[in-house]
Amino acid sequence: MLIFAALLLRLPLQWLRRKPSAARTRRVLILHQFLLGDALMATSLLAKAREQFPGAEIVLACPPGQAPLYATRPYGIRALAWQPRDFASIRRLFAEARFDIVYLMGENRLSFLARAIGARWVVGFAGETPRYKNWLLDEAVAYADQPEAWTDTAARLIDGPEPQPFRLQDWPVAVEGLPPVPPRFVVLHVGASSATRFWPAASWNRVAATVRACGCVVLWSCGPGELHLLSAVEAGPDDIVMAGTLSLAQLRAVLSRARACVCPDTGIAHLAKVAGAPLLMLFGPGSETLFGASRFFAGFTCVGVGPAWFPCRNQRSVHYRDVDWALRCSRQAGTEAGRCPDAQCMRAIPVQAVQMALAGLLDGKVVGNNND
Repeated sequence: MLIFAALLLRLPLQWLRRKPSAARTRRVLILHQFLLGDALMATSLLAKAREQFPGAEIVLACPPGQAPLYATRPYGIRALAWQPRDFASIRRLFAEARFDIVYLMGENRLSFLARAIGARWVVGFAGETPRYKNWLLDEAVAYADQPEAWTDTAARLIDGPEPQPFRLQDWPVAVEGLPPVPPRFVVLHVGASSATRFWPAASWNRVAATVRACGCVVLWSCGPGELHLLSAVEAGPDDIVMAGTLSLAQLRAVLSRARACVCPDTGIAHLAKVAGAPLLMLFGPGSETLFGASRFFAGFTCVGVGPAWFPCRNQRSVHYRDVDWALRCSRQAGTEAGRCPDAQCMRAIPVQAVQMALAGLLDGKVVGNNND
């Protein structure tokens, strides 16, 4: 009710707005409710915002669970926790001084909120469905018409050249409260945001054996509520288990010290990217083109392993937009119509290829961005 009341007051002035120049832009808001992985892939947008608006205050309004990750102020931004069903957090957005430009990472429905809090200019990506979500945009930016990582697409939202590649000094790692870790360890993160991305326990066990053979300690990881995945694997007596006990900031700090991280295509994989950890991603239903290596993270190793093609990886929707060149599967697990009863694409990931790629990471033979 607050949002729509504010909209009624501001909409009559909508046609008088003009886009502020970069020199006159003093306050920028990046507004989203993405899950962790999509949000971290869009770090390129934070970098470009700072480059294009060097003197501006930049605020990142994000879900409460993500806000502590930004406590070290990457690119000088200030994180503001909010969620649509929390009136107090929406009221905090209304209490902010007026923003010159609001950038919507991918959810144009949030343009109604941006307009209600008095944004002078609202920018989002074009083509979201249903179409009414796009009505209040001042500027609609097209997705790339050629295959491109979502990380690099996110930066297109702001005018200007591509941002400089990611550097760890742009996002300092907080080490306070970091649990003790051995000098040589590899993170095996067995969890995922969807059961369709779970890899068989037997495959994880073989990869763990490779880690030990390379003289490293295995650090098993999963998210809260995923302990059943770890109970299925065979943890050795010298292995470390950190099962959903760390905050995201702590886990990023652990990843920053790891020799490598092996992880399905899920949020923790992208946390490893912003931690600078050499990363081996397991691609089943996801698109390696969209979610794997990118130009922005070109200074860090990201290797993808998985079938290059799979018959049911046939959906082309990216953030509620049809993208001609994208091929992925976003079906959830289940036996109901339209769901995936058995993620055969994950079982099709060859264990030997993962073992070989990991051995290459650990002996330094694989560097920079790579695609398998």
